[in-house]
Amino acid sequence: MKLTTYLAISGVVALLFGLAFLLLPEIALKQYGIPAGPHNVMEARYFGGTLVAYGLVLWLGRGLRDDAAQRVMLQAGVAGNAIGAIVSGHAATTGLQNQMAWGSVLLYAVLLAGNLYYLSSPARRQ
Repeated sequence: MKLTTYLAISGVVALLFGLAFLLLPEIALKQYGIPAGPHNVMEARYFGGTLVAYGLVLWLGRGLRDDAAQRVMLQAGVAGNAIGAIVSGHAATTGLQNQMAWGSVLLYAVLLAGNLYYLSSPARRQ
């Protein structure tokens, strides 16, 4: 898969999840077994807004041919996806979220692997 395709897919995934948490936080929270109290809804919207911004960076930056810019996007993806996997794994193992959290762990892990794959070789980014 070309890097541009990977970044487009990653961007769309982030945008879709971000829009769900931003525009429909009660429904998004319910999927993970999180109570939709006012504070959780507010935090979900913050999370959604951040995912929308990250998704736009990936989507809009997918066509950049500057290796330094590509590395920065991939490095940020490594950090964000690793943290997301750890937080989701913790939520799943401690019962803070229901079994849907394992799906998030898997998604973060796949995206993390993609970021590491493209970071491991400049030739793969071409």
